[in-house]
Amino acid sequence: MATSTAGPPPPSGCTHPCFATAGGRHLPSADYLAPEAFLRQDRAAPPDPIQTAPPLVELTDPTAAQARAAVHRAGQGPLPDDEFDDFVVAVSEVVTNGLRHGRPPVRFRLWAGTDRIVATVGDAGAGPDDPYAGLLPTAGGRPGGLGLWITHQSCNHVTHYRDADGFTLRLTAGRPPLR
Repeated sequence: MATSTAGPPPPSGCTHPCFATAGGRHLPSADYLAPEAFLRQDRAAPPDPIQTAPPLVELTDPTAAQARAAVHRAGQGPLPDDEFDDFVVAVSEVVTNGLRHGRPPVRFRLWAGTDRIVATVGDAGAGPDDPYAGLLPTAGGRPGGLGLWITHQSCNHVTHYRDADGFTLRLTAGRPPLR
């Protein structure tokens, strides 16, 4: 599953400490960033083209059950049953996280296209401190803390960004748009 955040694209080579040359040498990359620094950067997450239309659903401070019901009312469109069910679980997890860990209001929006469903869940908080949140399951065997990881496993595409309104996650099920 893909993830991105808001801001300019990273420089070429920032994810690799060295470059391999044609002659077999490995040269240091001046642009290299440690994984934690790279993940903390804000990078652009352009809106999905179906987000140019008004959302089919817009809820403020919904319960997880209300968000799931709204997704079911919107319908699964072309998605296979298992992919739609995974998307519903992801929406439920993200809404629950917003209510539990974010700052009010929690905003849920949903769009449906011919080949995908897109949902955004945002709150007025700053989002997770852990740069690996959602990318790895939580360590230490503690109960809970798997909502974002489940979301990344359940959706075709997950992006997140921070702006003046707070922290927002965008979930996509189905075929992400071609860019």
